[in-house]
Amino acid sequence: MAGVQTLELEIQVNMTADRFFNTFKKKEGNFTDKTEAVSVHRDDPTSNSSIQIWNFTVDGKMEQITEKIEVDEENKSVSFLALEGDVLKQYKSYKITLDVIPKDDQVCIAKWTWDYEKLNEDVPSPTRYTAFVADYTRDLETRLLSES
Repeated sequence: MAGVQTLELEIQVNMTADRFFNTFKKKEGNFTDKTEAVSVHRDDPTSNSSIQIWNFTVDGKMEQITEKIEVDEENKSVSFLALEGDVLKQYKSYKITLDVIPKDDQVCIAKWTWDYEKLNEDVPSPTRYTAFVADYTRDLETRLLSES
């Protein structure tokens, strides 16, 4: 086995880094039409972490994931570590990190990084999830801009 592998995706978001990041920091309101339900299962305000359950549609199929989410306010970073769910049927470990990087006064970069380990060599890289996250980011941006 190849061990932990990494994929990266960068998307320009047409709003301030603070505004985009705060959507994730609030632990609510970061839904789109691709996320069926998001619930905070357990919240630990002392450590900026929570357990969240997401139902979402990927390639026309409903999936669920339970994730431990940790927010690093200083670095505008959020990590999503899979604890249970459909993704773990193919991957031994699966973690996504979002870094929100200011580009200028009105634009930021959403840098998504996947660290994953396949259960076996026949498992594909998680590109279907990267495509989902790209669409999710654009949909979230559109929704947030329409609320301005």
